[in-house]
Order: sequence, then C-alpha cells, then structure tokens
Amino acid sequence: MYGRSIRGSAAVNGQTLGGVVFGFLLLGAPACDDAPPQTAGPGGGAGGSHGTAGASTGGTSAQSCATFDPTLADVDAQALFDYAHVPAFDFYLPAQAWAALQQNAAEEQWAEVDGCFEGQGLGRVALRFKGSYGSLFACAGALGSNACRKLSMKVKFNEYATDQRFYGLKRLNFNANRFDDSRIKERLAYDLFRSMGITAPRAAWAVVRVNGESQGLFGMVEEVDGRFTSDRWPDNGDGNLIKEAWPTVDTSEADVISRLSTNEDNPDVSAFLAFGEAMNAASENELRSTLAAYMQLEQFERFLAVEDALASYDGITYFWTDGSSSRNHNFYLYQQAADNFTLVPWDVESTFWINPNHAAPHWTVAQQDCSLTYPYWEGLAKAPACDPMIRAVGSDLSGWRAAAQELLDGPFTEAAMNGAINRWAEFIKKEAEADPTPPSYGPFASAVAGVRSSVPALRARLQQLMVAPSR
Repeated sequence: MYGRSIRGSAAVNGQTLGGVVFGFLLLGAPACDDAPPQTAGPGGGAGGSHGTAGASTGGTSAQSCATFDPTLADVDAQALFDYAHVPAFDFYLPAQAWAALQQNAAEEQWAEVDGCFEGQGLGRVALRFKGSYGSLFACAGALGSNACRKLSMKVKFNEYATDQRFYGLKRLNFNANRFDDSRIKERLAYDLFRSMGITAPRAAWAVVRVNGESQGLFGMVEEVDGRFTSDRWPDNGDGNLIKEAWPTVDTSEADVISRLSTNEDNPDVSAFLAFGEAMNAASENELRSTLAAYMQLEQFERFLAVEDALASYDGITYFWTDGSSSRNHNFYLYQQAADNFTLVPWDVESTFWINPNHAAPHWTVAQQDCSLTYPYWEGLAKAPACDPMIRAVGSDLSGWRAAAQELLDGPFTEAAMNGAINRWAEFIKKEAEADPTPPSYGPFASAVAGVRSSVPALRARLQQLMVAPSR
C-alpha cells in the first residue's frame, strides 16, 4: 500500500533509504549463535552454503530443508490456497546473513536460504523483505514503538535452480498485514473481486519461521507474474503485465518498461503508449468510446463497484500528488492484445473501513478545477474525475450502478459477508492469537468484530453513492 515498492537506495521525500536500519523491526529475531553456522560453498560470504547444525522446529532443520522435494513442484497452486489448515514455512540462513537482511530491509535484496514447507524440503531459495511507502519505508519511523513489528516478505523458488517450482509457482508473498489486526481483509477483498468476475490473485495464510523462531502469521498471497497470466489466460498468457502504470499518467516509454512484470527482456510497450495517447487526445464526447476501444467497459465498471463496496482508499481512483504530478496505485494492467487491457487488483489491505478524513471527492463527482488538492493519508490527492479514463466511465454510470446493485443483492449482503468473515476468522484464530509479532493496533477478536460491523456501513455508503447524479 501507499505507492510503489521501493528498491535500492531510492530517495523518498528527500531521504535516502539505503542507510535506514530496520533491525529493530522484527522482534524475536534469533540471537547470532542460535542459527546454523556458515560453511564454505557457492557464492561465499554471508550468502554461501549453510551448515546443518542449529535450530529445528516442527520436525524441520536446516539439513532437512536443504534438498528440494520434487513432489512439491507440480501440485496445482489452488491446493496451496485451499490448504486444510494454516501451513508453516521454515527458512534457515546464517545468523549474520539474517541480521544483515533485517538491517538493510529497505534495499529489498535477496538472501540465500534453505526452506521447508510443512516439513518438506524446498532446497535453496531466495528470501527478501518487500513493501512500499507505508509498509516498508514508513516503518523506519517506528523505532521504539510497536507499529511495525514485522515486515512483509517474498520468497523466490527458482532463483538458484531456474526450473524449480513450488505448487507450480515461482514466487510467493508473505504479507505482514500491518494495518489489519483481523488478517482477513485481503482474503475477503480478493474473493469479492472474483465473485464479480474480476481476475484477482489468490490469498490465504501461513506461519513463517526463520532459524526456528516464529515470525508470526502472514497473509500468503499469489504473485502476479507470468505464471499468473498463463493460469488466468491459458490461451493468451504471454502479454505485457504492467504494475501500477496508468495510460493517461505514464507516458514515458522508459518508465512503462521499468514497470513491466513480464517480457522484460524484449519490451514493447507501444500499445500501452498508444492507449494513453488516444485517451489524452480525446474530446469529452469521445472519452467513453476511446476507452471502450482499449478496455472492456463492463469489466472496468465492475472493478470500480467492488472498490466502492470495499471503500478502497488506496486503489485506482485515488491519485496521490506531489504538486506537479499525480498517480494512482495498487493495480496491474494485463495486455491481452494491442486493443485489450484488463485491470487486476493488488494490495487490498486498506479496505473495509470508512475514513471521513479523506476529503477527495468520489470519482463520480465532476471536477471543474483540477488544480485543487485534498488531504489524503499524510499527503494530498487530486480529484479522480480529473483523469480522462475515470471521467470516461463516469460519463455513463448505468453499468456501474448495475454492478453495485448486483453486489448489494448477492456477494455483499450482510449474510454472505458475515458467513465469510466467520469462516476465515475461525480458520486462522489459533495462529492469529499465538502470533508473537501482531500488528498491535488491537486484539484479534475485536479486529474481526470491527470488520463485521463495517459491512452495514459500507453497504449504506455504496447505496448512497449510487444515487449520485450522472454527469
């Protein structure tokens, strides 16, 4: 959330991230002599081969995790996200490498680790911290507090054996759920998108241990990458997948290429640039027909209806601004063809609550003065209707209203949502209450109750939005 992932020593708000120390973030990190000692091996240094002595938990050890179990390779990924209980991942690396990884978390550098899944060996894989402004960089200001007890992580299964897969996947995300003590919002939100026919990543949960020390309960979220596109579009899965690039905003070829999640070795973003050029050049009367030439309007309308039902304050209709430019966040665009782009949601933790302090007008509200800015989180936002693509959908709200009504009458009824909330809360209750590094804004049970109590208010909000006049 809060913008794009921050890599390397990038500067944000004039501050350099490379020197930020994050070692304090992961409470309960093992002491230096708790992990297996390092031995000589490939790569040398802190990332070399790992010794086999040291901590073991739940029947796993550095030795048992060092060899990949081939039975894990080709299992259908759906089975991972439908696991009968909350599974556990174990990762082992030298203590000094773990300390360095924490200390330089903002760099998002990979470390060599040996891994196990439910006691079965993953072999040598890569692990790093991950995040964006609010879930990684902003945690630097949490020294001495409990605001960032843990950071999100990502594991790459094919870094050292290029053909290696885990449940058919190359990568997997472990989200720390910094802003969600209930830990169920991601699952609920992605399921709601899917219920409306929107392609979305799968999500469940996992316990993560490092060198035998529990790092707590994490949201386990599917990576949106080439494996994802091949699975969702089996007849057309080799197109461009572009993270957080918006056609009317990102008009630089180099910038769009830098946001590619597929086809990075042979990039061609000419269709994306043509899409943006057409939208920015269209007259007001041409906006909707121009958008329809590149995207399925019904899909766009249904996507917006779900974001509105969830009160997504960090989705496609919130345009952060620094005064000179503005952009939205937390989505992918998949290019099936030169004239066919599809939205995919991402990072949906900031949902299921209504924040009256976000003063930016709703995307359905016409805006006459696009120089105006509005308080938003710790920054400013511009009115979403200033964007040509948003304005194109807003020129005829009938399809969006129909999708919103479908939600209200179906998957977003109080009965349906309470059933899902109760199911998933019960599924993770034991692990959530035992988590040694919870978000710490409140107890698990009260957080779940908060999500449950938000549903009637969110339904009422959506109903009120639906009566907004057409432009």
